[in-house]
Amino acid sequence: MKRPGLLKTISVLAFVWTAACGENVVQETGGPSELREALASPPAAIPVETPDVNARRGRLQFITRGCVICHQVNGVGGTAAPDLSAASAPDLINPLDFSARMWRGAPAMTALQAVELGYVIELDAQDIADLAAFAASPEEQKLLTLDSVPADMRDWFIDAPHWRSDDWTEYLQRGERIPGLEEEEL
Repeated sequence: MKRPGLLKTISVLAFVWTAACGENVVQETGGPSELREALASPPAAIPVETPDVNARRGRLQFITRGCVICHQVNGVGGTAAPDLSAASAPDLINPLDFSARMWRGAPAMTALQAVELGYVIELDAQDIADLAAFAASPEEQKLLTLDSVPADMRDWFIDAPHWRSDDWTEYLQRGERIPGLEEEEL
């Protein structure tokens, strides 16, 4: 079935995409001249809000939000999800990178939360920034001990490393990366 104007629409969108991404547009695509002029100008600077990160708040979030049930730090916590010990973390933490890693693992993480907790953990930007700071702070991670986790919560630790043992074929076929899982481990 032919769709009138679809090729022209795709052509204009391709022009907008390449121009907006700063790539040289080699081929004239027929878009409106005003659009071409606007895209030829550099974009206006956009102020970016960066939350103040606090590793202590991150440690408390790690416990109270239930992250410790699946994630381990320095031997404390579950093994169902990747270890977040600072020894394996970069020297410098980027909250956006940390958030992107969480996003890549979100389908498995939220499914496990729904099953194990009965709900999905809600986090805002500040929570994620603080968790990122905790994940990068060996000093703050030393303060996470088995005794600092409520006794009832320790019974919830999931000791089956789902992220290593489950069949992730479906995720990989959809092009999703499994956080912390290297290709050779499959």
